[in-house]
Amino acid sequence: MTVWKIAAIVLGVVGVLVIVRPAAGEINPGQLIAAWRQPSVFGISIAMMKSLTRTENTLAIIFWMLVIQSAAGFLPALYVWIWPSAYAFGWIVVIAICGTFSHYCMARAMLYADATVVLPMDFLRVPLTAAAGWLIYSERLDMFTVLGAVLILTGNLLNLRAADPVPARAGT
Repeated sequence: MTVWKIAAIVLGVVGVLVIVRPAAGEINPGQLIAAWRQPSVFGISIAMMKSLTRTENTLAIIFWMLVIQSAAGFLPALYVWIWPSAYAFGWIVVIAICGTFSHYCMARAMLYADATVVLPMDFLRVPLTAAAGWLIYSERLDMFTVLGAVLILTGNLLNLRAADPVPARAGT
């Protein structure tokens, strides 16, 4: 971890917070869970995934991740379960396939790159989602969304900054 990589991660987190603006209105339980999850559970998950990529096959990592998440979500899901319509079930299958492929791509990225490179790039999801909302659903882009996107992109550029070269020793 270098100062530039730490700055990139901080800019990414601040950019996400500027876009989401949890303090702009009523804070709901989902926002509190997401705010707690990001630095703690997600960080542990990424560290474990990076460690597993050294010894395990990517498909095995994804398989066991799905087993563990399914087991963890089974009882809470039963509490609120309502059978989806056939139409909704089709979309659930599409989302499940896309989500699984997303985890596969993240695990492969961790295999080939350091987490300090992969994660700031992962922050791009937020401004790209805002852009998709603007293009597809005609959602309004405000200054906070643009500012957050600029912070995230700046963090990514800082992260891609080449490491300072090691100075040559005298006499070599």
